[in-house]
Amino acid sequence: MTKRGQDSESDRVDAAFNRVLAAEARAREEVEACRAEAARLLAAAEDRSRRITGRADRRVRRAHRIADAGVERALAELRAVGVEHAPEGLSEQTLSRLDRVIDALVTEILAPGSGSEP
Repeated sequence: MTKRGQDSESDRVDAAFNRVLAAEARAREEVEACRAEAARLLAAAEDRSRRITGRADRRVRRAHRIADAGVERALAELRAVGVEHAPEGLSEQTLSRLDRVIDALVTEILAPGSGSEP
């Protein structure tokens, strides 16, 4: 092979290596761009998840407040009826004890962590 032929072949090999290196650099840049986009999407999804969770928590707390108020109204009505229409034959001591038991039961039902919450 002549010197000119070797130079031409060497130039072609160099050009091929340069194309491979350029393609590899582009691929690295594209992979990094994909990583950045994935991180952005993940951050946006986490933010959305936090906002949804916050709204759900507020709604659950509101529902609990409404339910608690309803229970308190119902209990007040029951107590008022109970005082007005005490069963015949029950002593004042028995009625007082019954009221304490009802109060303890209500406290247990409405207490956080008692199983009345979702």
